[in-house]
Amino acid sequence: MLLSVKALILFAIAMAFDTAGNLLLKLGMNDFAVSRLAGWRGLSANFKQAIASKILILGALSMVCEAIVWFGFLSITPLNVAGPMASANNLFILLASSWLLKERVSPKRWLGVGLIITGMLFVGSA
Repeated sequence: MLLSVKALILFAIAMAFDTAGNLLLKLGMNDFAVSRLAGWRGLSANFKQAIASKILILGALSMVCEAIVWFGFLSITPLNVAGPMASANNLFILLASSWLLKERVSPKRWLGVGLIITGMLFVGSA
């Protein structure tokens, strides 16, 4: 099954929002200092810190935008095609974390993502 141009554009936008959202959430959590207070006080302190973080808010908003675009993609794409395509985010997040966050990615992880993408291509072409 060939996807329409509209479906491919929606998919690309959804993957961009997903990748950006994950990067922003990771960056925001790197600066997050978990409260050592116990019980509700600790929870309240953590919540206040989280909603004050512009990076965490942007990450969350990006994930909301991704969900909205994904709904549009699902509305025009069969689920048995869309589901496997969603695994492409593994590759995009791996690339972004390696290039932008300078995280070390082991050869096993590259191989694993390569196998996921290969499987996605097999399922998508059937």
